[in-house]
Amino acid sequence: MKQIAIVLNGVSRRKRHFYHSILPALQQEGRGIEVHETQHAGHATQLAEILTDNGAEVILAAGGDGTLNQVLNGVMMAKGPKPILGIIPLGTGNDFARLFGIKAEANLLKQLISAEPRLIDIGRISCQKEGIVVTHYFLNVCSLGMGPRVVQLLKSSKRSLGPAMTYFKAILRAFFTHTPEPMELKSSEFEWSGRIRACCFANGTSFGNGLYIAPAARPDDGLFSLFIAGEVSLLEFLRFQAQLKRGNTIYHDRVHYETGVRFEVRSPKPMWIEAEGELAGTLPATIELDKERILFLGGAYER
Repeated sequence: MKQIAIVLNGVSRRKRHFYHSILPALQQEGRGIEVHETQHAGHATQLAEILTDNGAEVILAAGGDGTLNQVLNGVMMAKGPKPILGIIPLGTGNDFARLFGIKAEANLLKQLISAEPRLIDIGRISCQKEGIVVTHYFLNVCSLGMGPRVVQLLKSSKRSLGPAMTYFKAILRAFFTHTPEPMELKSSEFEWSGRIRACCFANGTSFGNGLYIAPAARPDDGLFSLFIAGEVSLLEFLRFQAQLKRGNTIYHDRVHYETGVRFEVRSPKPMWIEAEGELAGTLPATIELDKERILFLGGAYER
């Protein structure tokens, strides 16, 4: 029976629920469980790297998509054998957990940790940060354009309005404070250039608390699903939001869907890239898919 290490976001608003409900239920399964609570920004990455190098067999990220992203990067930085990853969704968006139908409910999580893990793809970004080339990994979605601005606004918000309203408020503020910048994108299959509101490389189906930019995507299909939205009006933007929430395809001359495994992205000015709520770095960048790279505890796909 595999031992489980849990990396808990120390500032999660649902930390009490974790300790009072989820942890006791998991301990009833008779497994050895260690909880490592983060103490500062970036600590989840450090903890995951140490745990992996110390031989952890299963690491669960207890938090949101950002906590999961940090844990993934710590695991990939480590020199030891890669553990099985999983998530206990305690965050604001929880988009990757939603894809697998994972909820912060004790009985469901007890079933999940006993399930057979599946081998999934991950994304790899090579970009610029503080003058050097860095590598950043992601499981769900990375984006350019408004996405990094939304991340900045969310990090400074109090999140007292609930997940849906918190995200909508940040996205709306980002629309008015973000200036669409030109970008060039190349793959072996196609090229695209123009000013963007959003450019998303999706391994999963949704981001931003349920915006289904790639409803048919699967993290084990060996492909990124690419979503590009160019310059659009506020009215068009709001209409797109509603359509994406329903998982509908948007038919518009400034919205583009593509697939691929490797993309080179450039812009005249430095442009931020975010991955699951973490600022990865700036352009120029290469974004590529690493197929069947990590074992993940996930159930049947929800969409």
